[in-house]
Amino acid sequence: MTPYRLVPRHQTPRHQTPQHLAPRELGCLRCAATYPVDDRPEGCPACLSEGCPASVVPRYDPPAQTGALLAAAWAARPPGVWRYRELLPVAEAVTLAEGGTPVLALPRLAARLGLAELWLKDERRNPTGSFKDRFATVAVSRAVAAGARTVAVASSGNGGVAAAAYAARAGLGCVVVAGATLGASWRAAIESYGARLEWTETSAQRWAVLADGVARHGWYPLTNYVDPPVGSNWWGVEGYKTLAYELAERWGWRMPDWVAVPVSRGDGLVGLWRGCAELRQLGLVDRLPRLIAVERYPSLTRALAGGCGYPRPVEPGAGDPPSRAVSIGNRVGTYAALHTLRASGGIAVACDDAAMREMVRAAGAEGVFLELSSAAGLAGIAAARAGGTIGPDEVVVAVGTATGLTDPAP
Repeated sequence: MTPYRLVPRHQTPRHQTPQHLAPRELGCLRCAATYPVDDRPEGCPACLSEGCPASVVPRYDPPAQTGALLAAAWAARPPGVWRYRELLPVAEAVTLAEGGTPVLALPRLAARLGLAELWLKDERRNPTGSFKDRFATVAVSRAVAAGARTVAVASSGNGGVAAAAYAARAGLGCVVVAGATLGASWRAAIESYGARLEWTETSAQRWAVLADGVARHGWYPLTNYVDPPVGSNWWGVEGYKTLAYELAERWGWRMPDWVAVPVSRGDGLVGLWRGCAELRQLGLVDRLPRLIAVERYPSLTRALAGGCGYPRPVEPGAGDPPSRAVSIGNRVGTYAALHTLRASGGIAVACDDAAMREMVRAAGAEGVFLELSSAAGLAGIAAARAGGTIGPDEVVVAVGTATGLTDPAP
């Protein structure tokens, strides 16, 4: 990658986190090739050369502390992402007090679906209103450590807002590459943080603009820019592990039976599963949840059903209107998401705008206003329950990824 120019330390207000998990190496999820620890925004070079981009993930030596000692240390700290600093890969944090979000019971919707327990992990409570803050706090912290001057992201909304906020907190420049349909609330937030917007006519053109900025200007990339897509910056994906830690701690170091996650590229799904696996390795949980990837277009759904080795794009159908669920509007999943579903014994569910809109209303009836895409988790649970995949006595959690205030559904 292009070398990054150093940022004076006084420009980066950070929280000191003296203990962290230092990666030993990076490994490809698809071909198992190993690489030295670096940023590697294009994923595995070997898989990329085959036209099948795949994410790399860090491999760690076990933490110095036992699971019991870690749990005791976490219990003595305030809630939030950095409560779990021993399992995150950076030593100093750029933070806005993200994480520590509540889990809300949805009793009326549970009764309607025939479930004993239905819960919502309410990620609206994060500083910029979405779960992207878990990603941004770790990714921007890494950008600072790497000496970046400017971070850059291709975004449909929430990711760009989170990147802009944490870049501002760190004293870094930020470029958000967005399509012309970016919502007014997201645009206002991004501009308020002092980030620069680069506009493209179509969403697909964002990747080329981002790739050019990385190559020519040394932007530090937070998101994918290759096609077919690979997952986002792996440092940031590690931030999503904290979803698993918080869920397990909430239930006294037990995991729910199912967790449903709205997916676009599936970064949150991948990170959550990695956190679950770490907890089991530490002996803090004795079983893992099954995951539900809820997508707008059935890329992962078809790949799982067909036993495919790689997800394929879903071509637009005749008369298929553009989806208002822009945060999960991509028509192709990633290998990392497909790999995660298989590892977890999970399922993929595709839902249309009408099903998500119904769940926006159902959550609203319980006092929770979700973005249309964010209601996909509930829509996926409803479909899986109707099909008999989820049993009536199982504990089910939907990740409510974002507030509806930034992009109200019509």
